[in-house]
Order: sequence, then structure tokens, then C-alpha cells
Amino acid sequence: MRQGSQCPYCGSEATSRLQRKKLVMQLRCCQACSLMFRYPKDDDAENKGFYQKSYNQQTVTELPKKEELPGHIATKFVNVGRDLTDHLKVIEAIAPKSRLLDYGCSWGYCVHQFRENGYDAAGFEISKMRVDYGREMLGLDLVSDVKQLHDASFDIIYSAHALEHIPDPAVSFRQFQRLLKPGGSLFVFVPNCAGEPARRLGVNWGPMINEKHVLALTAEFFHRNLSTYGFSTEFSSSPYLQSPQPFRDELVLDGEELLVIGKRV
Repeated sequence: MRQGSQCPYCGSEATSRLQRKKLVMQLRCCQACSLMFRYPKDDDAENKGFYQKSYNQQTVTELPKKEELPGHIATKFVNVGRDLTDHLKVIEAIAPKSRLLDYGCSWGYCVHQFRENGYDAAGFEISKMRVDYGREMLGLDLVSDVKQLHDASFDIIYSAHALEHIPDPAVSFRQFQRLLKPGGSLFVFVPNCAGEPARRLGVNWGPMINEKHVLALTAEFFHRNLSTYGFSTEFSSSPYLQSPQPFRDELVLDGEELLVIGKRV
């Protein structure tokens, strides 16, 4: 049966095709909520099964041998593409070191760095295999079932390059709302699909949509929709030289990576 082209977030039928990629993929945009998404879409069950067994993104997802871990730790996991130095500078300037959740933590390389920098850090990751590895090999507090985490138990939620993989962002938004304490801070890093490379190259910009990236996320989408879940928002983009600012049409966010800062109000 042919899949419907309605928005995976708000369910609106008012979606339009913006571009094609590799003949079979479309980049579509919802006129109601401004979400850009990949068509054909993934359903939640398919997505969960894929990340349990099949997901592979080279060094980011590979599980190192035990003897390799000291080298990764010494170099701040730079060889798996997850040196937190730049992200830490942004977070430390805004939120005090406190109880933090890494949402979409893989095998825990960021959780480890947060702990080393004074945060009481835990992680959620859908892949049980990677959670088991991080718990056993790095001694981290990781879970593969978000229901194990208590309501309002975190001061900070950090999510780096996870939301573009999730078919319906409302799932994550509800979890952020449940898990953050009132006044808590949300830091979401995603490919900036309204930035200069995305505007210039369209779907030929690698992160825009692909087999793994089911959403193409923008500041406008977060601005329009996170408030429904009790968040005020500010935005910045790499290399994070300007202070985060509220969304407005003339706000320039040209970097390849978008930062969304949400405050639980």
C-alpha cells in the first residue's frame, strides 16, 4: 500500500515536495508546522529495529576494543568525532554544572566527558547493545528504555545529532518536557538545514536527508513548535561566535550545525 505524504509531526496533509534525491527520496515540507522531512518515511517500529541492529556510522557507532579505550579517553574521543570541547563552552556559559542527561548517547563517549568536567551525567540510548557496552566498559549510568528515567529528574538535557534520526519529533519533545525540571535547560545540536550550505546545495548537502536522516531541521521549526511543550527558545549556529538569540526572520544562522537552547518555563 502506498505511504501517505502527511506530516509525521502534526499529521497535516498540506505537505509539498521541495526536491528529489537519488530518484526515490523526496524532501517534503509541511505548510502547517514547517517541518521538512524525508519521504518515504520511517515508522517508529522500523526505526527502533534499525538502531538496535543495523545502524552503522563508522567510528561514531563502532564499539572499540578494550585496549583502545585509554587512547580514546586521552584524546577526548576525537577519533570518534565527539570531542565535546566546543559544546561544553556553550553549555557552561549558560547552565551551571548539575544533573545532565545525554539524549541519544550511543555508547557514552559524551557522558564520560561530561562526568570528567564535573557534571552528574547519565545517558539514554535506544540501542541496548551500545548501552550495555558503555555501562560495562566505561562504568556509566546509561539506559535503553526512557521509561526508566524519573519525571523532572534532570537540570540539563543535551542532545547532539540525534533528533534528525527520529521519525516524529513530538516523541522527543514530550520526553524533554517530562524529564526536565522547571527552569531546566535543553541543548539540541542538529545539522542546520536552513544554513548556508543547505541553501546552496539543497539535498546534495550530505546531512540534509539520507538513509539515516529522516528529518531536515531548522530554527523556524523549533521556534514554532517547542513552545507547545513549555519551552522558550534561543538559537545559534557553528562556530558559536555570537550569543544565542530569539528567532526572528532576519536572524542569520549560516553555520553547518544549529544549536537550539530551550528553557523549561
